[in-house]
Amino acid sequence: MAIDNVEIVRRGYKAFEEGGVEAILQFIDPDIEWHMSAAFTRAPRVYRGHDGVREVFRFFNERIDDLAADPHEFIEADDRVIVPVRMHGRLKESGEPVAYELVQVWLGRDGKAIRLVTYPDRETAIAGADLVGSSTP
Repeated sequence: MAIDNVEIVRRGYKAFEEGGVEAILQFIDPDIEWHMSAAFTRAPRVYRGHDGVREVFRFFNERIDDLAADPHEFIEADDRVIVPVRMHGRLKESGEPVAYELVQVWLGRDGKAIRLVTYPDRETAIAGADLVGSSTP
């Protein structure tokens, strides 16, 4: 991200907290690739564009009420930002609290996220091919 990587990602999480998925789209490139781990979607899957971002949140919102994201820290790694985050809410069927610890790795260009890869844990994220080699998506 040409602009301060960490600050843009922080603003995105704050926008989600205040306004949900539509509020974060201003920080996301219309051609984003959002890579979800099989830990969350039964099989690895790539969602594309703003409609893909909406689909990711639709997937979670069909199962969870009051979905929220609490980032633990923002780790700058060249042009990427690594964010261990706790996603939480209440299961729609039972009302029971549910929480998931995951790690999101953001890549940006010109102040917008162009790629997001979600990992089930920090070790997998750091070891992931997306953190090794070239800085291009």
